[in-house]
Amino acid sequence: MKVLIFIEHDVVVRHFLHSAAFADLIARHDVKFVFPEPGFKRVKSDISRLKLAAPFRHLTVHQERLVIWKRLFQVNLLRWRPGASAAGLRRLNRKMIGPKAAAYYTFLALPGIFGLFRRRSFAYASKIPNTALDDLISEEKPDLILHPSVLEGAYINDLVASSKTTGIPLAVIMNSWDNPSTKQAMVGQPEWLLVWGPQTRQHAIDFVKMSPKQVVNFGAAQFDVYRHPPRIDRETFCARHGIDPAKKVLLYAGSSKETDEYSHLEALENAIEDARLKDLAVVYRPHPWGNGGKDGGRIIEREWRHIRIEETMRTYLEGVRDGNTAMSLPDYRDTHDVLSSIDALVSPLSTIILEGALHGKPTLCFLPVEEEDAHHLQLVLPLKHFEDMFNSPEFPTARGLPELVPGIAALLDRIDDDAHCARLAEACAHFVTPFDRPYGERLTEFCEAVARKTPKDTATINA
Repeated sequence: MKVLIFIEHDVVVRHFLHSAAFADLIARHDVKFVFPEPGFKRVKSDISRLKLAAPFRHLTVHQERLVIWKRLFQVNLLRWRPGASAAGLRRLNRKMIGPKAAAYYTFLALPGIFGLFRRRSFAYASKIPNTALDDLISEEKPDLILHPSVLEGAYINDLVASSKTTGIPLAVIMNSWDNPSTKQAMVGQPEWLLVWGPQTRQHAIDFVKMSPKQVVNFGAAQFDVYRHPPRIDRETFCARHGIDPAKKVLLYAGSSKETDEYSHLEALENAIEDARLKDLAVVYRPHPWGNGGKDGGRIIEREWRHIRIEETMRTYLEGVRDGNTAMSLPDYRDTHDVLSSIDALVSPLSTIILEGALHGKPTLCFLPVEEEDAHHLQLVLPLKHFEDMFNSPEFPTARGLPELVPGIAALLDRIDDDAHCARLAEACAHFVTPFDRPYGERLTEFCEAVARKTPKDTATINA
């Protein structure tokens, strides 16, 4: 079986290539990777150093078609739809594209006008075909195309169109939690969409308009490392961070939501100092592209008494202090070591809340809604993928800085609560379906099943 795998984003490199999600497929079949041309802004990783174990080639991104699909996606997001989540998406998109484009795109999104704009977009795209992609597919003659994706980007729409034309099955794999509900930039549907679990499966049906038979709960490739034992034990972790292992250890995991993480850590430092939080040590781990929140360089400069900087992210935070705000791609094994060693976790709205819960750790979602500069947080709060978490009693929230310390005090009472741990595992399964077998092994079997089925039989495939 011959498989082409299209990669066009650094975050996909981290989640799928660094995690060796395709290793089993490469070992058993003829696999080739396709990357954008060198210098493409979304892929800054050095492809030659990725240890792919399979050949790769570059495919120049068709910029004119990409502009068409991106504009169509952005205008579509500005169409009026009922509900707080849709309104939040409109506000977020207006901020991202700027006031002039927002005004113009809002006009294009009006009823009647949007239909005309969409038809003209497709007509223009038909005049500038992606012949480079067509030639590559014709030359390689794959049995299957895989595309791990954020559901918006350089290749996805042209791959959907090519799959329909050539009859070569396309399986798209969602990359991140919010992809089906906020990044659904596809102008058609692939033959298959692999999602994390029941929540994103329903989002794929509702927002991507996928047929239920074509959406498969598959878990998350980047979380597969969590199935293995950590590389260090708690005592070693505490020793490396200068923490008394008899104390409870709280991880403050930063986010990309532009909140004032320095002030949050300061509140925790003071609460431990005056014994409102007793026998507690805090480890701070910045989000890999969150820059430590507002003016995050301050965090590494201060001499904390009760706060420790997580050792594997110290260099990143030092770079932030020195003005380097580039995205980092930390090893998920480091994350696993940290989450296996701590007792509880708090974060201002990051996916690591789910990751901590998957480790059986009590988690607190902190929402500093009073912060005037936390515009990103305010914009994303209503988005659909957070809704189920906010509605779950197993994921408590603290709204505003005054609720942070009391919320953590209550959170610490859940440590070693077996009943809560069981409920947490059940709650997590709604977001990320658990499997006994490795992701890569299951993916290989899925690909083999797709490749050998006739179109009328593909609905019987069960990963």
